[in-house]
Amino acid sequence: MISINVWESVGAATEARNFAEIWGIDGPVLLDETGDYAAALGIRGVPTNVLVDARGVVRGVGLTAPVELDEAVDALLAED
Repeated sequence: MISINVWESVGAATEARNFAEIWGIDGPVLLDETGDYAAALGIRGVPTNVLVDARGVVRGVGLTAPVELDEAVDALLAED
């Protein structure tokens, strides 16, 4: 899992680090300070899940309900 901090223009790295520490998020946290990546994916709110396959192709955006995410991951894994 890779987290992306979006729309934090002031102290983005510090804010992301603090948020990850408070919520026990382990792993990489990327910064999208301008929101360009989020805009390219059509993301309008956060949090949003983005499912990316092994080739780096975005296969799903949104998937906020656990059942939606589970189904999308299962479908992706079934392709291999």
